[in-house]
Amino acid sequence: MAEARVQTPIGMFHVTVRADAVTAASWSPSGDDTPADDILLRLVLGQVEDYFAGRRRDFDLPIAPHGTPFQRKVWRRIAAIPFGQFETYGALARTLGGVAAQAVGQACGRNPVGLLVPCHRVLAAGPRLGGYGGSEDVKRWLLAHEGIAVPAA
Repeated sequence: MAEARVQTPIGMFHVTVRADAVTAASWSPSGDDTPADDILLRLVLGQVEDYFAGRRRDFDLPIAPHGTPFQRKVWRRIAAIPFGQFETYGALARTLGGVAAQAVGQACGRNPVGLLVPCHRVLAAGPRLGGYGGSEDVKRWLLAHEGIAVPAA
């Protein structure tokens, strides 16, 4: 296992890799940049920096998030939402075979590789912002970075 943190325009981003795959990526409330002493970590942090600099729209990384089969199915579908676009929880639920929108929301909330699996691109009906593990402010910033305007609540 190897870990690193990098400062982004919206806070500290923490990444964990195990066995040649990213297993966790999340917003950390505090901490200092931690140098990446692993090839994969350097690749991840480089792609994260490129995303925030506007040079990257998608991540090309091996990920191995731990979750139930249903959660992994939801995360694969979320990973397919293109940069600058969004889906609602309900629409995503329908594409997954008519499951409940709430179940999709719960899977989003348990996404252990935030940003890399862009659950910020999943919105509530309306569209409204909906929740986000990194905070509503982080979600709103990420959506604006991708050119998606969401009305204030």
